[in-house]
Amino acid sequence: MEAILVSNGPGELYTWAKPILEELRNYPNIKVKICLIPCQFASGNEYSIAKRFKPDGLSSAKEFLKFLSTNIVPKSLGNSPDGFVISLGGNAKFAIKLAEKLNYKSYYYSFNPFWHKNLTRAFTHDEKCLKKIKRLGAKNNQAQLVGNLVADAVNLEESISISGSPKILLFAGSRNLHSVSLIPLLIGLVDVLVERYPEASFIWPVSKLLSQETIEQGIAGESKEVLGGMAGIQQDNYIISPKGGKIEMVAEENRYAYMKSADLAVTIPGTNTLELGIAKLVAVVILPVNKLEHIPLEGIGQWLGYIPIIGKYLKRYSVKLFLDGLKIPFSLPNRFSGQDLMLEHKGKINPENVAAKVIELLEDEKELKRRRAGLAATMPKAGAAKKIAASILRDFDA
Repeated sequence: MEAILVSNGPGELYTWAKPILEELRNYPNIKVKICLIPCQFASGNEYSIAKRFKPDGLSSAKEFLKFLSTNIVPKSLGNSPDGFVISLGGNAKFAIKLAEKLNYKSYYYSFNPFWHKNLTRAFTHDEKCLKKIKRLGAKNNQAQLVGNLVADAVNLEESISISGSPKILLFAGSRNLHSVSLIPLLIGLVDVLVERYPEASFIWPVSKLLSQETIEQGIAGESKEVLGGMAGIQQDNYIISPKGGKIEMVAEENRYAYMKSADLAVTIPGTNTLELGIAKLVAVVILPVNKLEHIPLEGIGQWLGYIPIIGKYLKRYSVKLFLDGLKIPFSLPNRFSGQDLMLEHKGKINPENVAAKVIELLEDEKELKRRRAGLAATMPKAGAAKKIAASILRDFDA
């Protein structure tokens, strides 16, 4: 039997495709392959990432484009009399089209509701999404709640040995436009903390989506004035702050191992707050409002910033309206649990006030334990990949 995992970007590959691939390896009669599809959010590194998973076959997004135009299936796919295709990110209709061509069953997993009459079953992570899938036309047995695959991805990784104490993870985001000012902020933060914690370890899992230019500009402090940060000096895989603090730059794909070993993290709102929560790592989650025009907005709000002369002021006003109405928590663990588990810090951000929040947590062990226990009790648990595999294989046994 052939299993084809259709995916589109680094995040989906690491958090959705890899756990499914590892689970299906428990079935020796199944050849597990990865099919990459075109996506506007792709980084360009998808093929090399997928290759490291060592699938039984791998096809590129370029090959899939050729399939769309010629109906010729990539050579590495479709080499079995029976099989299935599962959409794990990107345009689900691409996976359905491939399944139809191969006469395979087709499946779908996502946090977003979707249904198509040619799907065998759709899998999702919560009741709300499940109900929406059914409203889109799926029958009761065609939509299944399985849990969050991100928990499986985190669970796959073993902790890694980190010297020093405390061990602090730093995240500078994955968007070039904003990371260029976040990097100097983190250098400044380390410069403050190293005086209090001279034996501390500071580790930055560098996003693959950041350009080398952004990393170099960030370290040089070219946008340090945005968040009151400072420049550092790069020496091999380390950034050295003015007072001698060292930030180790590590590969993003190892972030879960570091999450399981660290004492605390500093990050910005985004999906990695969920990953940190699943790893039971408490974080200071910062939402800077220093220069409102630098905050990303979706839709027309973002494009206002590009209007000549007045654009900056229109964007700033749009962001202010958005932030004034932001009553819900901006870290995913707090939002999902309804509890104060991650320490959220919104306002005029600078290295000193972020350092104060970090110190507040590190030196209150009782409070840190409370937050960790809350994360352990409320975050998604591993097991989604096992449920998905079992459900699909039952369809072939029927």
